[in-house]
Amino acid sequence: MTGFKPICVPLALAFALGASSSSVVFAQEGDETPPVDTETSAEAEETDKAVEEREDGKQKLSDRIKSVQRKDFIKKERIEIFPQFALDLNDPFFQHLIVGVAGSYHVADSFAVELRGGFVVASIEQSAIRFVRIETESLIEDPPEFKYHADIDALWAPFYGKISLFGEGILHFDTYVTAGGGAFGTDAGLNPSLNFGIGQRYFINDWLTARVEIRDYIFMDNRGNEADLQNLLVLGFSVSGFFPMSFEYEFQ
Repeated sequence: MTGFKPICVPLALAFALGASSSSVVFAQEGDETPPVDTETSAEAEETDKAVEEREDGKQKLSDRIKSVQRKDFIKKERIEIFPQFALDLNDPFFQHLIVGVAGSYHVADSFAVELRGGFVVASIEQSAIRFVRIETESLIEDPPEFKYHADIDALWAPFYGKISLFGEGILHFDTYVTAGGGAFGTDAGLNPSLNFGIGQRYFINDWLTARVEIRDYIFMDNRGNEADLQNLLVLGFSVSGFFPMSFEYEFQ
């Protein structure tokens, strides 16, 4: 019996070690969760963070840049006052030089109500009437001659744009259409009239603009016992001032 004990102790230890070793292997084989790669996880977190930063940057950029850029000039709730110089384009007998004055109130940035008036400061005989009077030694009986006008009009400016000035600067402008009614005076008397036109404003600074427009005045000319429907095409130029002289812009 004394010779058997030293052999049994090493076998027991070997069996215990083998059991513990096999249990460790079993635990590793039975675990379905793969080992964690710390470098891959860190790279994934950095990528997600970069994507979030890019998305935030895009959102902030969209807040700063609008799809429709701000206008350089605002007319809403401002008064526009201007002198006007004009000449007619289609009178066969006289070339009229016209001086006038007008004032507008801009209810909205694209809509205004305007009062205007003008009178003829000079009339130049056209070649047609000179030919009849000189070459044929005859007279045209009582040719119609424009004297003055006064009207109230509505203006609608649906188009706003800008143009490059030879690459040195940007000029902003709007295009408007207008229509209204009033009184039209000739040498035969006062007549009711209608007018239709189109024009453009060019914005020089925060309160000063240059304007060019063309209008067609339609009126009934009564002479004696006859009444004829007439029209006079007028080309006008002006420099207008806006009051108040400054404005504050806000995106709508």
